[in-house]
Amino acid sequence: MEGSKILVILEDFDLRAKITEILTVGKYNVKSTDSGKHAIDIIRKNPVDVIISGVNVSEIDGFGVLLTVNKFTETAGIIFIMLLNDKDYDLARRVMELGADGHLMAPFDDGELLNQVGVKLRKKRLQHDLFLKKHLQLRSIDNSKDDMSWLRSRFEGSLPRHFKKNQVLYYKGERRSLGLHYILSGKVKTYVADTAGNVFITGIYGPHEYFGLQGTLLGTENKEIAEAIDSTEVLTIPFAEVQHLITDYPEIFSVFAKDLALTLSKRDEKLLDIAYYSVRKRIAKAIIGLTQLSHNAERGRLILPRHDLACLVGIASETLSRVLSDFTKEGLIEKEGNNIIVLDAKSLMLMKN
Repeated sequence: MEGSKILVILEDFDLRAKITEILTVGKYNVKSTDSGKHAIDIIRKNPVDVIISGVNVSEIDGFGVLLTVNKFTETAGIIFIMLLNDKDYDLARRVMELGADGHLMAPFDDGELLNQVGVKLRKKRLQHDLFLKKHLQLRSIDNSKDDMSWLRSRFEGSLPRHFKKNQVLYYKGERRSLGLHYILSGKVKTYVADTAGNVFITGIYGPHEYFGLQGTLLGTENKEIAEAIDSTEVLTIPFAEVQHLITDYPEIFSVFAKDLALTLSKRDEKLLDIAYYSVRKRIAKAIIGLTQLSHNAERGRLILPRHDLACLVGIASETLSRVLSDFTKEGLIEKEGNNIIVLDAKSLMLMKN
């Protein structure tokens, strides 16, 4: 490729000058030296695209230069062509075994030299382009889909798993269940609990939402317990497949990062509510948030066990029952068994602290 940088390492001044001239006419940027040690200094300071080296050069011979180039990650990708003085096929085999990309046996003409350099450079460029296409481009995704729609499509190859009401999907500390879990139907709560049995719900997820992101990105173990609130159907992408997904489509990591940041922001807001808001306002806020989560209208229906709602707000069940009774008397909600029907969403949203 025109403009590629080539380093020529040869003791023979006339041959070195001739090869330099041929390559310069071919519109390559060429440097030359008769010293293997000097060549290594040049490569480390200013990496080149191609090295053309003889076997017998001063200070460090051609084999030493080849081994040094292949030893370091930053130089291992340099194309290395060895010049051989005679048709010594054993020597040629040794050169290739040590990691050279090609060799030229004397005598060779201008065309052979330019052809070998050009072929090697084109092959390297093709490999680089294929790597970029496979590993660094997210937009091999259908551009008609947004990121979340595309992510949801990744779950389609998974077999759904069914969980009964109150069945645990995974426990804190488990590794075998690491992965992203997508809800087809039902609801799932994630929570942490202490040794005394006190529970704090960290999230409630409904249809077309996924959970398990924190443990998956950390890659260590699940940090929470996940339990089905209702009869639930879930698809799962295992941890190893998520890692492959991130490798193949690096930009999907930004989707995960945004979702994780949003989750942490909601938890920060929740801690602020616990610290400064009255119990009435916290309960009202939770009811509105959960009915919006269920995509209900203003007269929404919240279907959630009282104990779970209390754990989500961070209060005792008895306190929750007392406040819900007050809301019922004030005409804000209506209770129907375990269900809460929102009658006045605006008043709940504007609840004073």
